Amino acid sequence: MKVYFGDKLKQLRTERQLTQDALAESLGVSFQTISKWERGETYPDITVLPAIAALFETTVDDLLSTDKPQKELKANALIDLYEKMQLKNAPDVLKKYRIAIKEHPENYDLLVRYMELLRLESSRNLSEYESIAHELTSAYFKILGRCKDEAIIIRAKRILVEHLMFQYCCLGYDEEYRKQAKLISDSLPALSDSKEIVSLQIADVAEWKTIYSDTIEELSYQLQKTIIGYCYYSNSFSPEYKADIIEHINGILKLLDNSKRLTKNRIHIIYNYGHLGHLYAEIGNTEKALENLRLAAELAAKTDDNPDAQRVMLFYEQEARFRNMNMCERMRELMTEHYNFSDEFKEMPEFHKILNLLK
Repeated sequence: MKVYFGDKLKQLRTERQLTQDALAESLGVSFQTISKWERGETYPDITVLPAIAALFETTVDDLLSTDKPQKELKANALIDLYEKMQLKNAPDVLKKYRIAIKEHPENYDLLVRYMELLRLESSRNLSEYESIAHELTSAYFKILGRCKDEAIIIRAKRILVEHLMFQYCCLGYDEEYRKQAKLISDSLPALSDSKEIVSLQIADVAEWKTIYSDTIEELSYQLQKTIIGYCYYSNSFSPEYKADIIEHINGILKLLDNSKRLTKNRIHIIYNYGHLGHLYAEIGNTEKALENLRLAAELAAKTDDNPDAQRVMLFYEQEARFRNMNMCERMRELMTEHYNFSDEFKEMPEFHKILNLLK
């Protein structure tokens, strides 16, 4: 049985920004002793182990790491479970993660995914919102105070910003929550410093096509969110201008859409067809309105048949009720309840045929 005590001790010490001298002073030993422990040349007396474990808020078993390979396998299996999670499995995955973070207190890959799961659960389970929100913020501050992986810290900040803005926008919490979100967002790197952009500069020929595709896909997704939020839902622009903008964006998204892999951009394309149908009806171009609504319905039905659809939906929507709807249900609700079609338009046989595609 291999003991990983030295590696674990060094990890815990560096995470808490302790020098060997400071740790030695806390334990009443010399810094040379700490150095030998970390190099695996010697081990502490068994009576000292509980004191070391208490100092780092862990267990003796975790400190010795005798089951490190098994723990790593379990952690990797949980990460894989998260990556393949579907909407219906999310509550069960959260239960497994609640147990896992107690067994793997220093695994920040797990902890940041736990934050994401809590964010999803908090919008679904409002009856337990306060306790879930407390768990989420506690996980965030643990990552911020101990984790040294910048990518994990940035991801944790992004999740907390989304959590704070859900409280502000959807639950009606006061302005202070938006201010907190703004402070955190201001500490995040600029787009030009992101992994997606910088990785293009160092990719070799074999990697470049994949990285380029992923980067453009993410940029187009962010562009869509920004433009639609600013333009389509604003009363400052004419229907003609909005339709022109969305036509151009949808052209880019369709060009990048990979039929072999369902992405959030595909969901945007469906919504854009629906929005265009609404706008063209408002302009008075019935033919183009029906054409776009039909495209939205057909692509929604095709998307719902994709086995990856539920997972993509899970991380696409903030509000729980939308995550519990498939694309056909979403588009039918938009067409029947939200788009302000005239009574004459709603009575058209062609429009009813489109609604039937969404059943």
